[in-house]
This record gives sequence, C-alpha cells and structure tokens, in this order.
Amino acid sequence: MQGNTHNTRKSYIIVAVIGILLFISYLGSVHLFDWDEVNFAEAAREMLVTGDYLNVRIDYEPFHEKPPLFFWCQALSMKIFGVNEFAARFPNALIGIITLLFIFHTGKKIFDEKLGLLWVLAYIGSILPHFYFKTGLIDPLFNLFIIVGMYYSVEMFHQKINLNDGAVKSKYKYTILAGVFIALAIMTKGPAAYLLVFLSWLLLWFFNRRVIRFPFAHFIWFTLIAFLPSVLWYLIISMKSEGNIFQQFISYQLRLLTTEDASHGGPFYYHFVVLLLGCFPASVLAFRSFRNQSDDNSEQKLFKQMAIVLLCVVLGVFTIVETKIIHYSSLAYLPLTFLAAYSMYSLAYREMIWKKYISWLVGIIGILWAMLLIAFPIVMFNIKSLLPKINDEFTKDILSTPVHWNGFEFVIGAFYLIAIIFALILFKKRKLLKGFIYLFASTSLVMFTILPVIAPKIDRYTQGTAIEFYKQLKGKDCYVHVLNVPNYKYGHLFYIEKPMQLSAYYKKIPEDKFEDWLINGNIDKPAYFICRAKDSRSYLANENLKPLYAKNGFMFLVRYPVRK
Repeated sequence: MQGNTHNTRKSYIIVAVIGILLFISYLGSVHLFDWDEVNFAEAAREMLVTGDYLNVRIDYEPFHEKPPLFFWCQALSMKIFGVNEFAARFPNALIGIITLLFIFHTGKKIFDEKLGLLWVLAYIGSILPHFYFKTGLIDPLFNLFIIVGMYYSVEMFHQKINLNDGAVKSKYKYTILAGVFIALAIMTKGPAAYLLVFLSWLLLWFFNRRVIRFPFAHFIWFTLIAFLPSVLWYLIISMKSEGNIFQQFISYQLRLLTTEDASHGGPFYYHFVVLLLGCFPASVLAFRSFRNQSDDNSEQKLFKQMAIVLLCVVLGVFTIVETKIIHYSSLAYLPLTFLAAYSMYSLAYREMIWKKYISWLVGIIGILWAMLLIAFPIVMFNIKSLLPKINDEFTKDILSTPVHWNGFEFVIGAFYLIAIIFALILFKKRKLLKGFIYLFASTSLVMFTILPVIAPKIDRYTQGTAIEFYKQLKGKDCYVHVLNVPNYKYGHLFYIEKPMQLSAYYKKIPEDKFEDWLINGNIDKPAYFICRAKDSRSYLANENLKPLYAKNGFMFLVRYPVRK
C-alpha cells in the first residue's frame, strides 16, 4: 500500500513539474496581443490604478462585458511581478498546472493512473490546448471551473443512480460543490457557464432517464448556489453605477449571439474545423471513443457520456452564436482530450481494435501541419521577393518590417514531419502505446520550441512598431490615441500605462466624442496619434495634425495645444 501511495505521489510531482516547465517558460518573451490579451491585462492594471476591484474598467470607462474574477487574478499577479507580460500571463500558467493535476487525478480516480497520465499527455501534446496556458486569455480559468463543476455533476448523477440501487451517500454534497465551481465560472466569464452546464445536465439526464428521474431539487439548489455570488456582485455595483449595467451586459450577450461582434464572423462549421485541426492529434484519436466498451463500470460510462455531451453542447452553442472567435470553443479541449485518452487507453490496454482511418487522418493532418511549419519560415525568409505580388498596401508594409530570419527555423517543421512518419510506422507495427507517446510528446516539444522561435517574429510584424511607439511615450504627460486601426484598440492603454486623468471618463467627455476633441478641441497637452499609413491622407488633410514619421505600415502624428 505504501509503495502504491509513493508511486502515486511521484506521478503528481512529475505532472506538476511538466506543467511548470511547459507553461511558465517564455511567458514574457512576447508582447501581449491586441485585442483580448491586452484588453484583459488592461482591466487588471486599471484595478491597481483606481483601487476599485469591484468594477471592471477599460480606459477607465465601466466595462460590463465580463465579471471580475480573472482580472482579480491578474491584478494580484501584477502586484507581485509588476505590470508586464509575464504578470498578465502567469495566472494561466498556474491554472495550467492545476488543470493537469486535476485531469490526472480525475482520470486516476475514475479509471486508473494509466488513463490519468494519458489524459495529461493528450492535453499537453495537442496544439491549441498546449498553447492556451501561455496566454493572458480568460478562457483557461473559465474552462477549469466548468470541468470541475461537471465532474461533481457526474458524481451527483452517479450517486442518484446508486441511491436507486439502495446505496446511502451524502445527499447534496456533490450538488453544492458543482454549484460552487459553476458560480466561480459565472464570476469569470458570465452566465454562459450556467447555460453550458444546464444543457449538459438536461442531455445527461435524458440519456439516463430510464434509471433516474430528473433531479429537480438538486437542480434548484445548484442554480441558487451558481448564481448567488454574481447576483450579489451585480447588486453591489448596480447601486454604485451610473447606468443600468445589467441591461448593458444582457445587450452585449445578445449582440454576440445575433451579430458578428468585432467583425469576427465565420461559417457554421468554423468550430468543427478549429477543433479538428487545432486540437490535433487528440481530435483524431477521439473518434474511436464513441463506441461503448463493455469493460466500463457505471461511473466510467457516465463520465465518458458527460465528456461527449459537453463536447456536443459547446459545438452546438457556439455554432449557433454568430460571433466566431477561436477561443470560444476552448472549453471543448478538456472533454476532447479525455476522449482521446480514453481511446488510447482502450486501444493500448483493452480490446479495442485499431482502424486504418485513424492512421490516415493522423498522417494527413500531421503532415499538413509539418509542411506548414516548414513552408512558413521559408516564405518569410524570402518575403522580399514576394512583396511585389501583394496587393494590399498595409499588408505589404507590415511584411516589409525588418525581422531577422536565420533560415533554419524550418528545422522544427522537418522534425515534426519525421516524428509523424515515425509514429505512423509504430501504428502500422501495432506498437500503439509507443506510437501515442511519440506522437503527443513530439507535438508538445514542437509547440514548446516554436513559441519562442516564431511568436516574437510574428509579434514584430503585426504590432511591434506600434508598441515601440507606445513605450517611447510611457510616463509622458500626453494623450495617445489610435485612429481607426482594426484590432489595435487597447495596446496603447497598457503599454503607456495610461493614467486616469488622461481619459475621457476623467475629463467628463463622452467616449464617442473624445477623438474629435483630441483632434479639434481645446486640448491642454500634446496628443499623439497612430493610424495605418494607407488611411493617413484624410488625417493629414486636417491642419491640426502634424506627421511625425511613417514606419512599417503605420503613420504617427502629433497635435500640440495652442499656446495662448
């Protein structure tokens, strides 16, 4: 018994160390990307500036689209590490480590240690799941709370089934725990958490309706607990707010459902493609999990059923939602990687038969990714010869940015190509477990390597010039404003560390009139502007604005106050 306990403890330590190495490395090596990463970091920074931790603000204007829990985490991190990229991303690195420990623990508890380790392998060895814990996005924390809430929901349903068989257990323990974690999810990202879990509960009950009745009492307790913290928070800030924040929040949620918010649209199959390609190789292995296995006990069947239900609910809801953003379906990473782990477990340790179509899909998608990783650096190394063929002026300008490519970055893709081929050879020889380890470990290594090698170069092309300009103005007594540059909405706020007294909110100028005031009004200090060079003609026609310089697709301008 002591030997097993020691080995299990060692496995937890190994999982934690893997998470530390993968997720904390290189966190601050790349600027925060506009717009979501900077948006969230700026909300946390403004909490520190104002000392107001109840209200979420962007440019010191009330921002009612998101609750505050994740921003509290980022604000605490910034208290410790300062206002920088590392601090903005550090909470998600910790969340990643906790997530790995949770999925290992859950897999071990419901199945055994082998499945727990395979689930960890599937998660760190799939492309987008690996990447998301190195960002400053809100979704990793939201997703963790949801999967923990769903785990306790499964335990509640399993308890109800056992009670029908005469078992006696704690009546509402799992319901309360499920409610607490979904309450935290709602405080992280809003009531979408409840919708996703509510639909999952309905489907989970529907598939088990022959053995249990719908747990109405549990559902009511769950609902009350889930909404209590957010309702209290909304009541408190509503009493202090100048407007109807609840109405604004609901309007925002409806806008996401019915319109392409921030020009983020896409076809109905958008998230299916994102998960198939972005969650490779887990997405391919998951196909084999949908068959029933006679070896599963009732709890294992119920947990797998939950994973399938949650995956379908996420895909269904965000297929309906008109706004298509890649991380909207990130909650699917957890059930999808579990299903992949379940397939690997059944193929390696049970009687499940390997199918050739899995090899074909691994080969096609894997080689596609490898060729992309080979081709992209080669193209960028020779970008000057391709510039005359690019028609869009802004794209041509930003691709003219001097970025150093040494010509050897394609080696990462070449390694991945060899790894995919080697994994396929192992599959052909029916050395499945070795093939799985090699496939997912090589994907994890490629993701770990490519982020510090490629991401800083992409950052330099896309926003490096703008952020360089912002940093020059940090701490100066001046206004900085972005003129109609899509997807560059929040970077200047964070990188100049804008003080409250330079905001429209402090000046009591309506936000939609602040730009006109900066250009044409009676300003009291210099105002600096950034726009795309191709859009600069109309701004240069205004005699109030003077050009500073043009660089890499951007035009930088200034307006000085009139001295009386």
